[in-house]
Amino acid sequence: MAAFAKKLAARMTKSAAPISPALLAVMMPADLKRLHKYMLEIEGVDAISDEMRAVVEELWPELVHKLPPKTPQG
Repeated sequence: MAAFAKKLAARMTKSAAPISPALLAVMMPADLKRLHKYMLEIEGVDAISDEMRAVVEELWPELVHKLPPKTPQG
């Protein structure tokens, strides 16, 4: 589990758009692992919050193709 936390911390410090600290406060490493497993198993996602999109984009860029298109803000 410590290795996963170090990997996450390293990616967060390199990110141009960091993951929300509020989101990480409620998502434990086990939650992130479950999310990753789920993302690997599904064909695609119909809807996703901006915060969860940021998590997937930052931690698993190879799975971004499973996300719906970004909606324009404004």
